[in-house]
Amino acid sequence: MTKGYYTFLPDRAALVVGGPDARPFLQSMITQDVDLLASQPLLYSALLTAQGKLHYDFFLWNQSDSILLEGELSKAEDLLSRLRMFTLRKNVTFKIEPVQVIAALGSDDNMQLCGFHPDPRHAGLGHRKLLRQPGDLNGINHLQVVDYDFYDRLRIGLGIPDGSRDIEWESDTIADLSLDKIGAVSFTKGCYLGQELTSRMHHRGLAKRGLYPVEILGEAQRPFTDLLADGNLIGEMRSHQGNRGLAVLRHDSLGLLAKTGLKTEPLAA
Repeated sequence: MTKGYYTFLPDRAALVVGGPDARPFLQSMITQDVDLLASQPLLYSALLTAQGKLHYDFFLWNQSDSILLEGELSKAEDLLSRLRMFTLRKNVTFKIEPVQVIAALGSDDNMQLCGFHPDPRHAGLGHRKLLRQPGDLNGINHLQVVDYDFYDRLRIGLGIPDGSRDIEWESDTIADLSLDKIGAVSFTKGCYLGQELTSRMHHRGLAKRGLYPVEILGEAQRPFTDLLADGNLIGEMRSHQGNRGLAVLRHDSLGLLAKTGLKTEPLAA
């Protein structure tokens, strides 16, 4: 698709975090460096459990008086409740807003002038735009609109997880899904919830599993189904679209993958 495309991302919401203490509060809680928003208006981040397991993932959008945490609509209320538990006497406010998010991929040099920003996870995912109120498509109406499945297939081929479809909450770590390789973590900021395990696994190379794009050779297995080879557990299936899928696999077991009806060879476009 040479001229580019755009699509609407389903079921997104924004948790608006405001108040005088909003930025230092988030800085002490999440995996990304909030101070980077001064020069990068869109970041990717996560909130972990105290044990370093993934609890939520989201995008950070910089606003003049607040920070928007854009994530899954179904997780928004739970995320709000979780953050509120840690505010103590800090002056922080929370509000959930339904939002519309557009993903676009094209060669338009003026895309950022139209309110789009590069997807911080991978250049191959193009740009994103968040609309707090319904808006027009001025600036991208020359691009071809495609259904979400097209974008989803691209995402899977790049090995990028998609929230609850790929993450086993309170079980997977940052390293299990390679989120540290797609810009979700700052290893130079101060302390945050779950930092100890995340930093240790990253700097010591302790991860035994990783998220892999796979080609499905037969019938697709349901997400979060165990992958067995010769009676041994080698991983777990995650999301799929057509013959493309993502799987969390033990790094030392890739030679057995073919026995599960999958392969990790490069996928066709």
